[in-house]
Amino acid sequence: MITQQVIDALYKKYNKAPKSLDYLDMPLLFDATSPHHDVSVDIDDNMRAELVIGSIDEKSPFHRLPMHRIHAIVPFEEWVAIVMHSSIIFLNKKDNRVSVNLKPVGDSFIDRLRQKLSN
Repeated sequence: MITQQVIDALYKKYNKAPKSLDYLDMPLLFDATSPHHDVSVDIDDNMRAELVIGSIDEKSPFHRLPMHRIHAIVPFEEWVAIVMHSSIIFLNKKDNRVSVNLKPVGDSFIDRLRQKLSN
């Protein structure tokens, strides 16, 4: 089961993109999700790669993901997580369900400092 603590741990553990796309577990993503999510990689003329998730509406910002923005691909029992800086996309392994978690925006250092000074 994927709890909020698991999600928080994913954001913390994968807070940076890998040095190379070779570190991403792309075979896992394709093997576990392609039958239900029509996952593919699109490379444009400038050699920029994007992950395309066919089960997500084309109008969604999560339909096409720049590969350099993906921090990790993490397997779970029923889901595969695509971890990015401020969001995680969960693709179900057994059907075409998709779940997206958006990282809450925290207070900036200046905001926290103002709060301390106003008390």
